[in-house]
Amino acid sequence: MKNTLRYLSLTGLLATTLSACGSKDQAETATTSTTPEAPAAATAPAEASEATTTPAAPAATFDLSTVPVSAENLGQFPYFAGLTTYEENTSNSEEYDFERAYVYDGKNLIPVEGKVSQRLLNPKNGEKKASELMIRRNYETLVTGLGGVKVFSGKVPQEVIDKVGSDEVYKHGKWSIGNDHETDTYVIRQKDKEVWVQVTALGATDANYNLTVTERAAMPQQAAVIPAQELKKN
Repeated sequence: MKNTLRYLSLTGLLATTLSACGSKDQAETATTSTTPEAPAAATAPAEASEATTTPAAPAATFDLSTVPVSAENLGQFPYFAGLTTYEENTSNSEEYDFERAYVYDGKNLIPVEGKVSQRLLNPKNGEKKASELMIRRNYETLVTGLGGVKVFSGKVPQEVIDKVGSDEVYKHGKWSIGNDHETDTYVIRQKDKEVWVQVTALGATDANYNLTVTERAAMPQQAAVIPAQELKKN
């Protein structure tokens, strides 16, 4: 009888222990299954590609190689005279051995550096004014007769000027580039020359006009170091 009671007591104790262990395992399992996973570390955004940060250069819209090579004698820079009944307004004319001018090819303003002559021409006192058509037709006949090609004729759109900057354009072409007057633009290609001609009639009231001639050329290097012999003299 004592052995039986002892056996029953041990059996109950073992059952209680196993039950407790089972409950603990279930609790741990539940805890494990309900604990949310840690969020994955945020991926750093990829660096912007060079293509998106560097603006694309405008595509070339004028190919000089398509212009026939002229062998005509142009004479001496600036090559083209004013109409015989006109004279140069020296207060508003400039000529440089090296400067920058802008020419419009129908889509873009192209900077051309080299020799630049910008002349404002007025009717001489007592002479009859020339019409805008006469001014423009005279230079069309002259330039094309020397092998030149007309690249553009008309006003330059303001949005094109704004891309370069109004101040920059005015500084280097106050008479020849604008959206208020029409400009005829020509280019003469020779074996050793690239000459641009811009003719802008500025209105019937004064009947004056601008004639800008630009010959692409390298800058004459004039600045230099002082020779040692010169320093010793001083």
